[in-house]
Amino acid sequence: MNRRSWLNAALLAAVTALALFAYYKPQKSEPAHKLSMLKAADANTLKIEIAGSPPIEVARAGTDWKLTAPLPARADSVQVQRMLEILDATARDRFPATGLARYDLNEPAARITVNQQSFAFGAINQMSREQYLLTQDGIYPVSLRYGTLLPKTFHQLVSRQLFAPDEAPSAFRFKDFAVEQRDGKWQMTPPGADLSADDITRWVDEWRLASALGVLPASNRKPVTAIKVTLKTGADIALSVVQREPQLVLARSDQPFEYQFNAEAARRLLAPPAAEPAKK
Repeated sequence: MNRRSWLNAALLAAVTALALFAYYKPQKSEPAHKLSMLKAADANTLKIEIAGSPPIEVARAGTDWKLTAPLPARADSVQVQRMLEILDATARDRFPATGLARYDLNEPAARITVNQQSFAFGAINQMSREQYLLTQDGIYPVSLRYGTLLPKTFHQLVSRQLFAPDEAPSAFRFKDFAVEQRDGKWQMTPPGADLSADDITRWVDEWRLASALGVLPASNRKPVTAIKVTLKTGADIALSVVQREPQLVLARSDQPFEYQFNAEAARRLLAPPAAEPAKK
């Protein structure tokens, strides 16, 4: 091989090496903009403002959350934690908080305020499928998921648990039967055939842990029947069976809500305890 051939081969090898280096060189990603320095564990209050609806306010109560406006109620802590994910949001870009009308942020459709930091939701960029969000004097394009986590009405934030964790029932009285705790043991009146203590305890747990599909505003419908529940504290709660089918709807006498359950829940909750079928 002559000198020219060696030179050409060396140049080709150098070009190939440079190309491989450029291809495999780690790409430096643009630094992401963090929208908040606040941690979810430090959040104590939330205020959700949706255009055309009264503000929704939530406050931390120990390890749980409670609605304080527009009505006091137990809050769905899982949904609250999901909304707090906005505190971990990042964005590739940051624009100055000027020309807000361009981003539909002069009159935002929704706003959430965590402690003292406000996040306003504006227009959606149809090309990038991101939503413009105004906070801390900056406008950030963020994932659409943060806007979808906001409730449309405050009923969506009400806890779906029929009983609070600290509400321990000690008696259920129906029209045709009763289940009561006596001397630490659950008993049914009239007694059920082949009914064990475990069968009754399982039925009580169905009630104690009952979680609705959704919470609805209270209606003026006439109850089908009523159930009297006595708590260990001695307090009585009247449950109205507003509807049996196609879905079960229950209302508590001490709350302005109705709890909606599926048909299977109606079968289990409204029927007396039954012996568990023997396993084959």
